[in-house]
Amino acid sequence: MTFKRWKDVPEVNEALGKLEDYSRKYNQLLATGSNDDKAAAQKIWVNMSSSYWEVLFAIVDAQTKTNPAKLTFDPEERLFIDLGYIPGILTLSKTFDPKQYLETKCKADIFPVMTFSDYIAECWGMITGNEIPTPVIGMSLADRINALNEQLFDAQGVRNNFLNEIADAYPTNLNVRQTLQILNEFLMSATKVNMRVPEYREGDEATRQKLAQQRKAYMDAEKAILLFMSSARKNEANPLPLPKLEKFAALHENTKVLAKKILYSQIDKIKIARRVKKITDNCASMSDAMKRNELKAMLVKKREYLTVPAKNARCDTSLLCQAEATPIDYAKDYEIFREFTGMDIEMFNVPRVRMYGIPRVMFVPGQGLGTYDWSDHTLLVPAFPVGGNDKSVSYALATFRWDSDEDRKLKTPYEGIKENKKKSLLAMATSFYKDYSIWLTKEKRGYRLLPRDTHKVFVGMFTNKPEE
Repeated sequence: MTFKRWKDVPEVNEALGKLEDYSRKYNQLLATGSNDDKAAAQKIWVNMSSSYWEVLFAIVDAQTKTNPAKLTFDPEERLFIDLGYIPGILTLSKTFDPKQYLETKCKADIFPVMTFSDYIAECWGMITGNEIPTPVIGMSLADRINALNEQLFDAQGVRNNFLNEIADAYPTNLNVRQTLQILNEFLMSATKVNMRVPEYREGDEATRQKLAQQRKAYMDAEKAILLFMSSARKNEANPLPLPKLEKFAALHENTKVLAKKILYSQIDKIKIARRVKKITDNCASMSDAMKRNELKAMLVKKREYLTVPAKNARCDTSLLCQAEATPIDYAKDYEIFREFTGMDIEMFNVPRVRMYGIPRVMFVPGQGLGTYDWSDHTLLVPAFPVGGNDKSVSYALATFRWDSDEDRKLKTPYEGIKENKKKSLLAMATSFYKDYSIWLTKEKRGYRLLPRDTHKVFVGMFTNKPEE
């Protein structure tokens, strides 16, 4: 077995050959079925796991030796780097389709999204000062913003059509068409004021007044529609069914969530450029050899964090794929992020986001539960989640929520719960991850599982407050 691009590079073949030898010995020991051989096989597995990094560094060294403008990884290399998978040496589920996996693209949302191989290419772009490649599974910031705007346009259309259907069934003096037009036109202005974006916060008086007036018009239109819906609900002859009222409320809320995502993404442009410039400037005077060493140092630093998902789930920390396992579908997993973000959009109203922007989602090799890498402002999601995709994603967001709660809006009320008062800081955090996961995956979907006191505190912490 060789990586085709590097078949003439001794360092790559040597590292790969060592991994292949370990794999052969490992499978031979397991095949005997004896307990002693199983114990010996486990020791071999530890050496195999270390070989992941030897092969990775050999591939990266081979590619950076010519000081390319950007790093690219072919399908074989991506499968290894992102899944720890090498056909013929390591195995995956028989249902796994490499072609489909490699062609997966994530729909646009608020989070920048990438794989570990995308991250390596990004690091090299920042170090060398060259253009940052667009993630293979994602899209550029500009394309994400454009796609979110298209989603908002479609969401407004769906909401508007639904309200017009209701208005046709319940005659009203409200000019529905004009009111919906106001909602469409002034949504972004109202959201800018509510979020206190720089344009409003730092703008001149004329700009602030204009945005404030447009926000008032938006809120007046909202109130008018709510009065109409309330009247329809009380219609004696044909009361508006509650499910229809709830559906409209959900459709309308979706437009507001999308508007926030667009504004957060627009604000991110400056923060991303600042982060890239900082690394580029620090590396500008380095020689080519030093830049290669800097990339390796960045990967060594990330190496420690890539084992955290497994440690949190108390499972094997190897980044090699587990036998007969099925990796996540990036697109479907990212959809879970989209859903959960809509349930807790205020997670981005924290000092850390105001300083560094929206955290990235990075799909990484290995197994375990999602987590937040504070050092790199990144949500790490393992390719092989323990306990299901919902749980893994919710744990990533829970870790971010807890670690970014610098103003203690969550920690203070959560620590006030009677059963939490005697817990250590670590136990408190672990407890919060579990409860927040239940809150997103169960409670927000209509199932009551949290203890009464915990449920009450979570309602207070995460239920949207009325906008003034």
